[in-house]
Amino acid sequence: MMKKYIAAVKKANVWILLMIAFLLAALLELCVFQFSYFSQNFGNYNRIEMDLSQKEGFNGEALPILPENPTVSFDGLSERTRSVTVYTAGPAQVLSGNIGICDAANAYRTTGAGSFQVNPGGRESSFTVRLNSHGDLTRLRINFTEELKEPVFFLSVVLNERVPLRIHGLRLFLVTGLLFGLFSILRFRLYEAEYCPEKKSHRRMNLMVLAFCLLVSGWILYGGAPSHQYLRPYPALEEIRSSEMVVDAYMQQLDAFEKGQTALDLDVNPALEELDNPYDKGERDKKEITYHWDRAYYNGQYYSYFGLAPLFMVYYPVYWLTGMIPTELLAGTLLSVFAILAVFGAIHGLYRIFRPRANLVLFLTGEAAVVFGSFLYLMQASLSFYYLPLISGVGWLAAFTAFSCYACLSEKGIRRMLLFALAGISVVMLVLSRPNMLLLAVAFAAPLFLRILFDRTAVLADKLRCVLPFLIPVLLGGIGVMYYNRIRFGSVFEFGTAFQLTESDIRYNGITLSMHHLLSMVYHYFLESFVYTEFFPFLRFTTEKCIDFGNYLYQEYSVGLFRMPLNLGIILVGLTFCGKDKKDSLKRWTSGLMLLGILGLGYVDFLLGGIHIRYVCDLSLAVSLLAFLLILGHIHFDGTRSSRILYVITLGLLLLTIGRGWLTIFSNETNAIRQANPDFYLSVARMFRL
Repeated sequence: MMKKYIAAVKKANVWILLMIAFLLAALLELCVFQFSYFSQNFGNYNRIEMDLSQKEGFNGEALPILPENPTVSFDGLSERTRSVTVYTAGPAQVLSGNIGICDAANAYRTTGAGSFQVNPGGRESSFTVRLNSHGDLTRLRINFTEELKEPVFFLSVVLNERVPLRIHGLRLFLVTGLLFGLFSILRFRLYEAEYCPEKKSHRRMNLMVLAFCLLVSGWILYGGAPSHQYLRPYPALEEIRSSEMVVDAYMQQLDAFEKGQTALDLDVNPALEELDNPYDKGERDKKEITYHWDRAYYNGQYYSYFGLAPLFMVYYPVYWLTGMIPTELLAGTLLSVFAILAVFGAIHGLYRIFRPRANLVLFLTGEAAVVFGSFLYLMQASLSFYYLPLISGVGWLAAFTAFSCYACLSEKGIRRMLLFALAGISVVMLVLSRPNMLLLAVAFAAPLFLRILFDRTAVLADKLRCVLPFLIPVLLGGIGVMYYNRIRFGSVFEFGTAFQLTESDIRYNGITLSMHHLLSMVYHYFLESFVYTEFFPFLRFTTEKCIDFGNYLYQEYSVGLFRMPLNLGIILVGLTFCGKDKKDSLKRWTSGLMLLGILGLGYVDFLLGGIHIRYVCDLSLAVSLLAFLLILGHIHFDGTRSSRILYVITLGLLLLTIGRGWLTIFSNETNAIRQANPDFYLSVARMFRL
């Protein structure tokens, strides 16, 4: 009876904390974020609408701002001004610009006073910029800094417009969640608790974190397409053979398989065969040869070198069920949901294998930080088929980790054999996603599997029950992959990357030993910084170029893994090596081999590929999981002051990782969300305005 009473009291306390968090969040929304609404009642500022009819080009309804002259100025003013509001119409895209003014302090020189972003063709078609003119405003200049492709129409320009009360629902929800989490941690002293998966309350908290991560993925799906159309008709031949630079390779491959062929049904320019080197972009451009970008060209035919796993996991199931093709947004979302579930499975499998003394709050926060810090949402939000094999690779690497851990922990029997079989299938699917990521799977599994094989207490029959269920799908899948490579490119080990028509002849890329290249890889893949900006989304990828490699190296948008603070936890690997307890030998071997596998794969990607965020993403999950595991093992809320300070710093870094991972949804290589749904982008940006 007493237990039920205590449980009821705790439940009531939770609802009370939630209500307090909501009320405090609402108070912050009104008193801080909506302060401009209330402060506009102070001061004597007259609302003045500019006379657009006096401007050249006025068409009777609006003033067009033309691409060749994206600036309009209003002179001869004499008004006390605190804001300018502009109502626009035009193309549906995010356009940026700035406001310049002249006033008593700068009577002859127009100075920048504010910036804006607007979507003339959507709901966010108006903008307000707060001004602080010294004395009367004498001149107002509105200038678009974004290149205009078509005219933008000014419907109205108003000084000192009254700002409406606009409660931001997403901001209110997030602030309520943060405050509720903080209050719960303090009220129930969760920071002192150790994670215990046997407790029902801890399992519920896990499910809440998982639901949050899945909700973010669904939110990207919702915001990535304003029309919410996630299926498209089976493509016509003209669409399949489109000469555009970026065409969905999986749509083309599905069409090829439906026609009973491995080669893509693309028109081939016979002039390619007459070139001295068709893989030399310089020669193709100089001789003005038309071709299909970024496809493998071999023996007069085009092939897709992208891993087939997304085709089997998403494209074919959707096609068989609906007769239509999934958009890249839907495909990326479905793969991301699978990857998130697999990542949570991997985290819990690793916890059960290594049993670190994990702090509850760090464990729950770290779970979300691994998902955000491994750039998973960045890959989903890029809305590009280039990222589909990466998302699939992350999912299957996590699935392999989870199945392997649970298989090794399982008792003898059918369940254990099934788990080893699923681990073997995961290896095959990993190869069909990103073959190079197999190195990480081998590095992780080697100590775990070898411990079973060399276990002197186990009989041979038990070992075979582990080995055979794993090896059979691996061997069958490997034979299938090699046969597929052989019939396309004449080699069982050639996946087609050597024959791609892109920036350079990839066949000349090879593995060489170079300390300079190794250090460059460490810098670009781990240390390279974001470029930080004052306004949303506050960070962007760097395009820093380096030409000190002795020859051409592909370089594009990228950032180092250590810019996600969670990944700094990998530095704690040194403490693991210093341990002398024999029980930690598996952890030492696993950590050491994983570290070598990460550096090895990074070096291979660097030499064979170059510098790009997609190559960094090959390493992201492995680095985040290893860093998270090390943090759980070494950071605790103990009795000493130093340990508590370190605990608070670590928790702050995990939250910062979640925040940065969230921002990369809106700032990445493609900036697809901004282009696909400008209103969604600007509504989120408005969340950070005071």
